[in-house]
Amino acid sequence: MPSSVDSLSDSDFDDIHFQDNQDGTFGDSTSPFNLDDVPPTQEVDLDDAVSQEAIFDGLFLHQEGAKDDGPTWEQTPVTNLKLSALERMHRTKDRSTAIKLLHRRINLSIDSDLKFATDDPKLLWDGSRHFLDFILVVSGSLGLQAFLPKTLSDHNFTLTLNFRMQSHQFRPKFGKLGFDPTGSMMAIGTGNSTELWLGFCPISNVEDITLANESPLLSEKHGDTRLTSIRYRMAVMFLAFVLAKIPALPIHVMHPYGTHEDFHQWKLDDATNVCAQRTISLRLQDAIALDHLIKSEWDDWVADAPSHWTADGWLQQHAPLSIACRYGQNQPIASSDQHALRVEARNWNMERDYTHIRYLSMAVATDIGCFPVRKWRPIPVDEILSVHDFLYDSPDYDVRQPIDLPSLPPRDPATNKEINIYDEDGRRVPRFIGVAAPGTKPCGLLVNLETIPQLFSSYVGHDEHLDIDADIIDLDDVHDTKINVYPQAFLRKYGHVQAKSVLPHFRPFVNKVQSRITRARHAPSHDADDDDDDEDVVVADVPSHDSQPIAPAILASACQFYNEISHRVRPSAALHDVQQGRITSALAGTYAQGAAKHVHSACMHTCNVGLPHKRYDDKIKLSNVPRALRLENIYILQLDSMIPSKRNGNSIYIDVVVPLSRAWSHPHVADALRPHLAVFAAHVSIHYLLHMSRLG
Repeated sequence: MPSSVDSLSDSDFDDIHFQDNQDGTFGDSTSPFNLDDVPPTQEVDLDDAVSQEAIFDGLFLHQEGAKDDGPTWEQTPVTNLKLSALERMHRTKDRSTAIKLLHRRINLSIDSDLKFATDDPKLLWDGSRHFLDFILVVSGSLGLQAFLPKTLSDHNFTLTLNFRMQSHQFRPKFGKLGFDPTGSMMAIGTGNSTELWLGFCPISNVEDITLANESPLLSEKHGDTRLTSIRYRMAVMFLAFVLAKIPALPIHVMHPYGTHEDFHQWKLDDATNVCAQRTISLRLQDAIALDHLIKSEWDDWVADAPSHWTADGWLQQHAPLSIACRYGQNQPIASSDQHALRVEARNWNMERDYTHIRYLSMAVATDIGCFPVRKWRPIPVDEILSVHDFLYDSPDYDVRQPIDLPSLPPRDPATNKEINIYDEDGRRVPRFIGVAAPGTKPCGLLVNLETIPQLFSSYVGHDEHLDIDADIIDLDDVHDTKINVYPQAFLRKYGHVQAKSVLPHFRPFVNKVQSRITRARHAPSHDADDDDDDEDVVVADVPSHDSQPIAPAILASACQFYNEISHRVRPSAALHDVQQGRITSALAGTYAQGAAKHVHSACMHTCNVGLPHKRYDDKIKLSNVPRALRLENIYILQLDSMIPSKRNGNSIYIDVVVPLSRAWSHPHVADALRPHLAVFAAHVSIHYLLHMSRLG
């Protein structure tokens, strides 16, 4: 078992060497500044605000003639530091050495006796916990279908409209809208922990599904998503116009198209009282009525608009689609309990009517964890056979052979390793139960950033470029899969990963789902509503002389692997306590004047109440703090390509969400992934975060 860092000897502190890196193992690379991670409180709230790219250029690009203030961060020396030495520095309060470390780039390494090998026989692995972490729903036509449940009555339903959200950017980085979001998105409120948006989609994309399917994903670069101030005002006036037609609401409109041809000469309050109250709460019957009114009134309202509203053609060429977005929810799914599974499927079916939804994007996640066991207890053969009628010697359908379990020894006599057996679906059937000591905590897991690119490519080999020293390293394999790696807590070679594809090992699982849900092509003479044809399935995008190719019903878009503790320490990447710059702001604002003085006072107060690293420490000191590795795949359903009988919440959950969630525990995936992970003793995964937060 790994030893505790508290039992280190004084000699371990000798591992700190303040020397420049000479061996070339870690090269220099510019650390990125991610504009998406600027906290909302630091953004500029203006109509048609200055772009973040312009702010970046003004703040950070080298000005001509500027004085050179010394070496850049990339030119500073690299210090190799063991976790045991860092722990001793903290325990002995060695402030002098700690200050010196701030002038170096730290390469933190974990002592060998504080780690486990991924194939250590004492480790019990588990991948049975699954979660829904993000969902994005886009309607296929005019109206509010993405917001409405599949029911006519629900006394718990509330939809809250808010027309004071003009400055809100549409922030999802994954998924599909079916159009370019640049200058097209309008935040209009919230409902059931969901962000509600209207997306002004080109009518050509609404009417032509092929054009919509060919539009870029949200992961591709796009511009500022907000409507211009004039177009935002137009949209609010239309919503006020239709809301005023609902008798139960206190909304009225005096001037449907404003009071003046010059938009700068009038305000919304001059034309309507829709902004008089901060929010407007709608019951289900109000929301249904609003949906009907939007559909019936939009064309006439646009046709009646004055010429100065329609001169640029934007209003006539776009239509508002409803878009619901919910992320960071961390909701458990794919329960192993059959009753719970049926309840979950029923909830999905009632959440909305998917016949009116064009795209459904979701992040389906699985937590992979492990913990050391003290001994292994055999599972009786009769108990295994009572659950499984057929057992095999391999998960591979092409080569597997049935086995006679009573005659098969539980362990290999030569290696003493468990002889694995598999069920009909190719999943491993355990033959032993791990028994852990009381109070045993799960291990901490991160990704090995040096080897993980091999998993995304059929080519396996060492790439010298993987040793680059950077916070984000962009790697492109032969299949053009872009991989971003994020070292954690100065560990360099261990951390988190994002990729613009899923692992190739998921291909058979995605293809199997694809074959079950993608609708068949019908010859022109066939009746599209024939129930007998509903269950026909074909492989998508196969050329056909009788009809246009059917787009795939499911796309595997992207993935990310990160430690689950991220959900504990911050609500988003931009709100990490030790990355807010509060201490720097408190020190730098000493001579602030005017409004800046109030900002400085607020920073001083925050630091006096609790320094950032202390706040962070308090969050992760829980004994049961999460330590599992969250493996998250992004899938996009193109519902117009689905078999009509499958286009409902029940089928989406049972036929798509559940099997793709459970795929991570299949041997074809789990056995391939495991060698690319780093396993730390339970207390170590907390110690390196605690100590590095003080240096950060």
